[in-house]
Formats: sequence, C-alpha cells, structure tokens
Amino acid sequence: MAEAITHGDPHRLATISAQHRVVAALPIGVLTFLCSLGTGILWNAIYFIAEREYGFTERDSLLLAFWNGVFYTAVGFGAGTLVARLERWMSPRAVLATVLLIQGFLAPAVLIFPSNTVLWVTAIVMTTLGALQWPIVQSFLVSGRHGATMRSAIGWWNASWMAATAVGLALAGPLQAMDLMRWAIPMLLPANLCAIACLAWFPSVPPHHDSSESARHVPSSYRWLLASARVLHPMGYLVIGALAPILPYLFQNLGTEPAWQAPISATWHLARFAMVIALWQTAFWHGRAWSLAVAGVLLGCGFALAVAAPNEGMLVLGLFALGLGQGAIYYSAIYYGLAVGSAGVKAGGIHEALVGAGYFMGPALGLTSLAASAGTGPLAGKFVGTFIGAVLGALVVGGLIALVRGWRARSQSIA
Repeated sequence: MAEAITHGDPHRLATISAQHRVVAALPIGVLTFLCSLGTGILWNAIYFIAEREYGFTERDSLLLAFWNGVFYTAVGFGAGTLVARLERWMSPRAVLATVLLIQGFLAPAVLIFPSNTVLWVTAIVMTTLGALQWPIVQSFLVSGRHGATMRSAIGWWNASWMAATAVGLALAGPLQAMDLMRWAIPMLLPANLCAIACLAWFPSVPPHHDSSESARHVPSSYRWLLASARVLHPMGYLVIGALAPILPYLFQNLGTEPAWQAPISATWHLARFAMVIALWQTAFWHGRAWSLAVAGVLLGCGFALAVAAPNEGMLVLGLFALGLGQGAIYYSAIYYGLAVGSAGVKAGGIHEALVGAGYFMGPALGLTSLAASAGTGPLAGKFVGTFIGAVLGALVVGGLIALVRGWRARSQSIA
C-alpha cells in the first residue's frame, strides 16, 4: 500500500484518498438542515396546510399520514438493496442528488396545479423519497468515524435536522397569518437546490468503514440495547403520527388563534432538540437501559396530557414531555443502530423504516378510534378517551416487547 501511494498513478491516488476522506461537518450539516426543512413541512406542517388550504377533515389528514408512513416504511426497508443495485449505474452521491432534484422540482406542483389529488401525490412521493435519502446521508455521516468521533458526529447531525424540523413547522405560523400557507411546500425547491450544492464536498461513495476498528468501540451490551431501542423507536413515531394529524382540530377545540397553532406545535420539536443536545454532550446514558425506560414514560404521559389538555398551557407541557421522551428514544436508536450496523445504508434504511412504521401505526389507531366513536369527530370526549387508550395500550405492548427482546439479546450476547 505504501508503494502504491508513493509511486502509483494519479487516478489510484485519488481513489485511495476518496475511500478514506470523511465528509466534513459543515457541508453535511448544512445539507441536513436544508433537507430537514422539508421534513418539518411534509411530516408536520402539511396537516395545517391541508386543513386550511384544501379543506381536509380529520379523517382525510389521518389517511394521508397513514399512507405516507406505509410507503416510507416499504422504501426504508429496501433502501440498502436499492442503492446497491443503483450503484451499477450511479454512485450513492449521484443517487442522493437525483432524489433531491425530484423532490425539489415536484414541490411547486401544489401551486401550479392546486387540487387535493396533486397534494396527495406530491406529499406522498416527496416524503417517500426521504426513506431513500436519509439512509444515504447517514452512511456518509458515520462511515470512517469510530468511537467518540462517531458519537460526536451523530450528536451534531441530530441537532442539525431537529432544529430544522422545528423551524419548518414554526414557519407555518407566519405563513398562515399572512395567508401564504400554499407557498410552504414550493419553498422546498430552492432549499433542495442549495442542498445539492453541498454535495460538491462529498466523495462519490461513503468512505471506507473499518469494521474491526468499529467493533473495538461497540460493547456487547449495545446489541441488546439496540434490540430494545428498535421496538421503542417506532413507538415514538407512532405517538407523533397519531398526534400530528389531529393537532389542528384540537387547537380549534381550545379556541387557539390560527397564527399560534403551528408555533405551539413546534414545542415538542424544541424539547426534542434540547434532549439531543444534552445526550450529545454527555455519556452517562451510554449502555444504560433505564434511560430508555424513562424516555418511554415521558413519551406516553406527554401524549395523554397533550390530547386531553383543557388549555394551551397543559398542551405545551404535554408536548414538551413528549418531545423529551421521543428525542431520547430516537437518539438511542440511531446511536446503537449505526454503531452495531457498521455505518451501512442498510442500517440507516432499517432505522428509517421503523420511523415509517410508527408513522402509519399512529394514524391507523386514530382512524380506528374515529370509527369507534361513531363519527363524532376528534373534538368529542368519546374519541379522545378511545384514542388515548389505544395509543397508550400500544405503548405498553411495545414496552413489554422491548423488555423481552432486550433481555433475550442480552442473554445471547453473554452466552
């Protein structure tokens, strides 16, 4: 190898250099922030847009959320295989650029052809492509990084995208006040084009990731904690997927001014952001099962309080607790997942697929609760009680499965 580096041709030198060059923090952080503005709009603000601009009912919003989650899950599980097959014709960087271009140029469709059908197609296609986009980004982020360097990278990356999703949702408030909500999705075109410019600082393929070096920083306990986190991870998004589509209607029940609805909804994003910063800067939670248990309790209690809140203050408190719990679960899941999964696109794809699974299970529970309440709507007490019971029941079942999976995996790793 030393001889090849010293006397090899320039093409070989460039190839060796690219294989070992990790992506710098600034370009991947900026790309992540810009792309995540779309995540904030398409996963959260979309329901305020749909309710105000397209006359969506609560059932329409829950159905849109459900199908978004179904397609996201399917693509996420197949992301590793799909990227591997596409590498016959294009590099992972080229795949990522193509995804961002499609999303960007599809975004203005809702403005050019304003109809419910176009909104459905645009929202689902743009959201689903994210299940291919994010595993590639995560692979570029972690490949070539190990131990403390990897932990730091995951920390600032999470902070970047979570800040952006909060901004994306909060911006819906001023747009709503100025009667410009229809511009929220088209604004993603310039954001994606700027994100593509960041790819100039990416190598064509993720840098070489030394599996043996990675294994030195991954204790056996990480595997059983990953087994637990991968059950709780979709539970976190189940709660979000259940709550986000009905928030506009809960605000109606509380009589909240339209301009304040989206900013108040961003409370859980800000709480999640704060939790991620705390976990990024500390290590006491590494390898500790109790941190996942506390996160699960915060998630469930926060959801129940938010849905049953009698006023905006209690709603904010519930959303804050929910955000803290979901942030801790998410950080643990991606931390253990990428550490054990050796930074591959497949590991990131599984992580994103579990996000999608939560996003379709939550709305499915909402639709079931809506049917069980005999069409009385989300503002009725019967719906609220049924909905809280269904979601908390799912969280209890998920928590028990996480406990069993974690214990079994722990026993296997010790043996």
